[in-house]
Amino acid sequence: LQLISTATNDDPIERVLQGRAATTDATVTTLATVAIPASTTVHIEAHVTARRTGGAAGTAEDGAGYIIDGTYKTVAGVVTLIGALFLLYSAEDQILWDATLTISGTNVLVSVTGAVNNNITWHTTVRVWPVGS
Repeated sequence: LQLISTATNDDPIERVLQGRAATTDATVTTLATVAIPASTTVHIEAHVTARRTGGAAGTAEDGAGYIIDGTYKTVAGVVTLIGALFLLYSAEDQILWDATLTISGTNVLVSVTGAVNNNITWHTTVRVWPVGS
């Protein structure tokens, strides 16, 4: 889904991205990638939901939910976080599970980390609000 205002080039746009992945260990995995263009400020809100679907560790039906906000800009080809990353909500059955926003090159990644011997299905819905010149 992409909503576009046609009034001027400076009007905010809202984009919605979704991603899904399965993990079986503690490897960091990317669920979604958001490009941060030059001369643009981008606010990102990521909702992440997880459910344990198998594996030898944990308890059947373990789950987690996260809401993470961050605002970013690109200066001279380098993406930077404006202010601080804000974890609005976190609920998890297993403390080793995690979801966050990380910078990689000119992108921001919605990244998750599971746990050893946990089969986890992860889902994210990401809302993106860029404004440029």
